Amino acid sequence: MLTGIAIILDTIAVCYWAGFRNTEGKDERGAEILGKSSSIVLMLFIIGFSIITVTNLASPFTNVQFQDAFILCFSAVVIGNALSIMYYKKRI
Repeated sequence: MLTGIAIILDTIAVCYWAGFRNTEGKDERGAEILGKSSSIVLMLFIIGFSIITVTNLASPFTNVQFQDAFILCFSAVVIGNALSIMYYKKRI
């Protein structure tokens, strides 16, 4: 259930990112917004991957749990990217 919602939100977030990149991402302001959001996305990925790794070492995941963890990590990255673009779009 949670992964289904995450996939739907991922689709919306990717469409928002692609729309921004195609319309506003080509000028200097858009490039600055994409650059700042990329730094946030990198940190989200590192934090998510670290949490998954530490949790897996403490209590090994089953295959389904591992898939769900990576889906949620990817979702956090994609949704965080769209939200940071929205945030910086208003700030810059």
